[in-house]
Amino acid sequence: MEQELLPGCDREVFERVWKRVMPNERGDCPFEVVEAAAQRPLPAVVVHDTPAAEEETVTCLGPASAVHGPQLQQYIDQELAAHRCCQALARRVPGAGGRMLSNLAAEKRRRAKRLSTAYFLISGVRYWPADRGANPINAPVQAALREQFQAQQRGAACYRAAAAGTADPCLEALFHESADEAEAHAWVIRGVLEQM
Repeated sequence: MEQELLPGCDREVFERVWKRVMPNERGDCPFEVVEAAAQRPLPAVVVHDTPAAEEETVTCLGPASAVHGPQLQQYIDQELAAHRCCQALARRVPGAGGRMLSNLAAEKRRRAKRLSTAYFLISGVRYWPADRGANPINAPVQAALREQFQAQQRGAACYRAAAAGTADPCLEALFHESADEAEAHAWVIRGVLEQM
């Protein structure tokens, strides 16, 4: 059986290297230089885009937006905390005000879901903190509503700043939408206070 060497190898050089590498072995080797193969040009290698390269070109909620991950987690946590607070306040406010706060709580949960979905699309990891239950509100209802009113205004400002600080057009739109919703929520809370 003839031995084959790698294409383009000189038999003499190969045997000398083989003896150096495998001194206890005989001169036989599973490889042999084939003259015809040594003269043939090697086929061209076509490099296709890899999935990693494709991911880098994703500008909308792609891996390039991973720098906003901690920020999104913070916003999700804040929206869920506001959801729990509004639920607790809805139980303490009678009538239409209670229903308004209950609806507001549901909207806060939906906002957290939207932010969580954006986080998942960017990172591939689902972020949804465990439900901690309703936070007990020891303050008077009006004081707690005032705090929520101010928190919504601060949240809107934070979302607007975040929108200005991202190059991701989808994340920018999500942050603007979140800011608009936070401002609307502040006015809902104001409406509840006006009814009391």
